[in-house]
Parts: sequence; structure tokens; C-alpha cells
Amino acid sequence: MMVYPEPFIVFRSIGVEGGERFGAGVMDKFGVSADYVNRAHPGYVIVLLLRGKGSYIDAGGTTYPLEAGCVFQRFRGVAHTTRIDPESHWLECFIELGASMEQLLERCGGSFDRNCPVLRNWAFPALVERFVTLGAWLRNDSEHELAGRLPAILELAQLCLTPEIPSDRCGARQRMVETACAWLGRDFERHPDLKEFCRLHGWGYENFRKIFREATGLSPHRYRMRRRLDAACALLNRPDLSIAEIAERLGYCSPYEFSAQFKRHLGCPPSDYRPATGG
Repeated sequence: MMVYPEPFIVFRSIGVEGGERFGAGVMDKFGVSADYVNRAHPGYVIVLLLRGKGSYIDAGGTTYPLEAGCVFQRFRGVAHTTRIDPESHWLECFIELGASMEQLLERCGGSFDRNCPVLRNWAFPALVERFVTLGAWLRNDSEHELAGRLPAILELAQLCLTPEIPSDRCGARQRMVETACAWLGRDFERHPDLKEFCRLHGWGYENFRKIFREATGLSPHRYRMRRRLDAACALLNRPDLSIAEIAERLGYCSPYEFSAQFKRHLGCPPSDYRPATGG
């Protein structure tokens, strides 16, 4: 059973000549319904939701559902909205980083993605004590000691943005890959939006791509292409369908695009692949 920390908020400047503002806290927002409404925060903030439900609406109007284990980001100067179910006993941890630390986090790569403001972190209970410890550092440490804590602060931010999937004991990775394979292997007439698919399932996009490639040996794009060519091979065994009809069924822009891709990957044009019809 998870033990929730007591609320606190603390900010501290780190560095010479006024320094940069860092912050950490635990906030209980029970009864609050509109946290941010089309508001741009002056700093970069990572929020980890420990309890409660709500939604995050980005600058483009995309809505992301929020529940325990979700991590969302308030990007410096970018307007967004967060709404809270006031009866859901919302409890959050947050960390605010200085501008130079935000830039370093972005350069480090990983899951920092301005186009993906919401992630799901399955390992979130293990991070709570780190937020509490950071709060104690900001309250009590000297300037020199705080400067030495910067690598640990960066590590906490990176851990928050690493949407780890539960271990294979629970079969979560396998279910993720199976779900994606089923989705990628059908409805070839549509053009799939993989980022939206990941968002709807609460998966981090880059982490999903990594897990999918490890499991299948292919990127999601190449996997779908192969499955579409498999479907093409099956349809080419039907003499009642023309090459143009098959291309249309499989979502190609034209029979020429279909024929070119088929030949490039299978070594012959679709017409040569068709079984000979004898008389």
C-alpha cells in the first residue's frame, strides 16, 4: 500500500548572481476543479500525479486523460489547461527546473518531447521519496551543497520522464506489442497516427518504439509495411481482383506506388507474383 507524503512547497535559487529558481513540492488539490486555464507557466515544471483524476489540454487543443501515475509537463511560456475532478482527492508531486537544467534535459534526449506533454510512469511510487528528499535539500542545504545536488536533481527529472513499463512477469510488454501488432496489421486503407495510438494507451511514444523494435526486430513503420505486403500477396492469389483494386484496398496512392514498393521488397512486380492461369 502506498504511503502518501505530507504536502509541502519549497523554492530556492541555485547559483551566483541571483541564480536560477528550482522548486519541489507535494500539493493536495482536493476540491479544486480548474487548476490552470489557458495559462503559461514562467518556468519548466514536471508534475507527477500520485492520486486523482483530471485532464491536460495542450496548446493545440488535444486532451490527455490524467490519473495516478501520469506525468505531465508545464513548458516554459506555453499556454495549457489542467482540469481536476474535484472529488478525486488529487495529490501531486512537482519539480521545477531552472532554464539551464531544462536545456540540459532536452539535450540529453530520452523522453523529453515538447510534442508529448503527458506520459505514464508505472514506477511512480518509487519516486515519491526522491521528491521529499529534494524538498529537504532545498530547505536545508548550503549553496555549495545544493550545487553538488544538481546531477541528482537532473536524474530525478529524467526518471520522471522515463515511462517504464511493468516487468514481463505481468506480461505488460508482451500485451503492448501484441496490441500494437494487431492494430498495425489491419485496416491498411487508413494512415495510422502512431503518436495518437500511444497517447490513447498511456504509452510514451519513444519508449514504445524501443520496446516494439526489441520484440519484433522492426520499427512499427516497417512492421506495418511488411504486413501490408503480406496482405498484398494473399490478395494477388485472387484472380477476380485487378492490381489497381488491390492497391486501393491496401491504401496505396496509386497502382504505381504499390507495384514499386512490392518489387523493391519482394523482387518482382505484382503481376509476376500472381499464379499462372493455365488453359
